[in-house]
Amino acid sequence: MRPEFKLKELLTEKGLKLSTAESCTGGLVAARIVNVPGSSAYFMGGVVAYDNTVKMKVLNVSPETLLKYGAVSEQTAREMVIGVKKLLGTECAISTTGIAGPSGGTPEKPVGLTYIGVSVGDRIEVFRFIFEDKDPDEVARRNNRRRKAAKKAIKLLIQMLEGKL
Repeated sequence: MRPEFKLKELLTEKGLKLSTAESCTGGLVAARIVNVPGSSAYFMGGVVAYDNTVKMKVLNVSPETLLKYGAVSEQTAREMVIGVKKLLGTECAISTTGIAGPSGGTPEKPVGLTYIGVSVGDRIEVFRFIFEDKDPDEVARRNNRRRKAAKKAIKLLIQMLEGKL
């Protein structure tokens, strides 16, 4: 079963609503969710907060967090998930922030670094990944990293809903 269909099953069974806050995935998480017929019953919506101004003004990410830790950080992913839950009034949320590439990486924060936040109720977990890709085309590498992050985000929320995280 595709992860999005398993997510539908779990959210419907538990009567929970979901929202997303995405940066590096640019709406791919939300797109995967709405590909499932009937997703309007549990998916309230999402925010693509690509620019830090949107993270601050819409998702209420602290300017201090962005200054101290950067947009690609555990702290920012946590504040994004909290902000979107509050904004859209949901019990569950997913956030993504990362460096899709091909440029923008540093030794401390390499291309492919992604933080994924997942939340159910009061519980929030943030996970750190480095999504590698060897495609010779830089645009393909970028989009493959984004797709991997979106799929992983949904799988992590499923694991949390199932009590496996």
